[in-house]
Amino acid sequence: MKKQQRSSHTHIILSQEAREEIHKDVYQRAHIEACGALLGIMDEEGNWCIEHAHPLANTANSPVYFEFDPQELLTVEMSHPGRLIGVYHSHPTGYAQASSTDSDNMRRVNAEQGIPWAWLIVCGPFNQAQELANEKLLGYFHYEREGLQRLEIIFQ
Repeated sequence: MKKQQRSSHTHIILSQEAREEIHKDVYQRAHIEACGALLGIMDEEGNWCIEHAHPLANTANSPVYFEFDPQELLTVEMSHPGRLIGVYHSHPTGYAQASSTDSDNMRRVNAEQGIPWAWLIVCGPFNQAQELANEKLLGYFHYEREGLQRLEIIFQ
């Protein structure tokens, strides 16, 4: 089991490369919830330092719901040992908060299973010409004691 985050004073540091990879993915799949894995490291302060995004198939193929193929997610984790530090998905309609399904999944994974993944939600609508702006990205983590918390996202 991975270590639990210490407090809600941690944040997500998103590399330019990861930002571009996420933007490309959500734009190419603007009609459904795009989703994927976030690869990087957790620093000494417990911040998520995201270096790359790896798109995954949304097996639900839905504009309002996403589901990873567990085998595909496992393949990414095995190909990048110790580097899977979170996941992302899009809200193509622009819904700018975690849905109740999102919140339940975050609680289950973070608090119940003790997996310290950061969660990014990318809010649409999507335009290829636009850069992925801070206001279109929401970061979350569900702490055992503090519950679901928004995380600040810092662009590198």
